[in-house]
Amino acid sequence: MNALEKSVFEPSKRTRQIAFVLWVTLALNCVVALLKVIFGVLTYCMVIVADGLHSFSDGASNVIGLIGIYLSGAPADQDHPYGHQKYETFASVVIAFFLFLAAFGILREAVIGLIKPKAPEVNLVSFVVMGGTFLVNLFVAAYERRKGRELKSELLLSDSWHTVSDLFVTASVIVALIGIRLDVPRLDALFSLLIAGVILVIAVRILKRSSDVLCDKAMLDPGRIERIVRAVGGVRDCHEIRTRGRINDIYVDLHVLVDNNMTVLASHHLANVIENDIRREIPEVHDVVVHVEPATHDHQELEPKP
Repeated sequence: MNALEKSVFEPSKRTRQIAFVLWVTLALNCVVALLKVIFGVLTYCMVIVADGLHSFSDGASNVIGLIGIYLSGAPADQDHPYGHQKYETFASVVIAFFLFLAAFGILREAVIGLIKPKAPEVNLVSFVVMGGTFLVNLFVAAYERRKGRELKSELLLSDSWHTVSDLFVTASVIVALIGIRLDVPRLDALFSLLIAGVILVIAVRILKRSSDVLCDKAMLDPGRIERIVRAVGGVRDCHEIRTRGRINDIYVDLHVLVDNNMTVLASHHLANVIENDIRREIPEVHDVVVHVEPATHDHQELEPKP
């Protein structure tokens, strides 16, 4: 078994625990979404269908997490010297694309509903379905947050906040159902437009985060790195601090100035100290490249003798 296969099929205990949480929440999210879509179609209630499609974004988030922890966890190899972490980013772009399709589909049906309104069927079962899915989402959010804190997983904590946003959408749907029950005209289509807007905002945010990674946006304040480096004995100055990567997988490179007469051995030791200090102060940093330079560029002094 090569390194990649070992990474994919023999994950760590923590990775298995995170994956288990994601599988549980994925199953619950899919059940909730399917229930909403099927019931909404049967009762001609567009707002419930829209909320069901929005719930699929939670499942999509879980899929992103599963892809990320398995594929992006593979070690660097000859073809991927910086690792495989961007597989998660590419998956996010695909998910955003499908969210855009879902949102535009909802918008289309909502516009049709405004022009040619239909009378959706809202009954006691409608409120039972939405109330039940609200409780399921509440459990998922609490479960993910508890496990995220227990496993120190930013992925689970972030996903729990995504689920919390669904609670507000579901609550708005329940309000819409009350209005429909009271015969408020076109309320079904209007709330569908609102949900489509929420999905579009989520999709845009996913694309924004993905583009930040793919375009190597700076991930850390250079001043924070500079303060750590300047505290190391032997460092005269530092500059050209650059960072890139993902929020929990950051790469740093920088230049440090040292005394002209510092030996290669001492320079190497200093670079190791700087790397260790940065990684200790900022656990999200995966790799640090330190380029050592002389404090003054005396070309005559540094020019090799013939």
